[in-house]
Amino acid sequence: MALHKYRIRPDIDDSPQSAPRLADDHDEFIASPVHRLQQDLWTLTENQPENPIAYYPGWFRIGFPLIASIALWGGILWGLGVLR
Repeated sequence: MALHKYRIRPDIDDSPQSAPRLADDHDEFIASPVHRLQQDLWTLTENQPENPIAYYPGWFRIGFPLIASIALWGGILWGLGVLR
């Protein structure tokens, strides 16, 4: 076989026992760096609130954008000289 010189581990032969296969129920779980990274990311997402906006009361969620919009438009119109 032409790929034998490109093997990472030349001590492994091409027998069916060393070929890739699907995991069975009795196979042991091996944590890889990717598994550890996914676990770290999972713990980060678990600590975040699902919807941080939902913690503010309704009057604030409606009132703040309205008041901010009125203030900004007032500033724009005053800057243009319409309200002077």
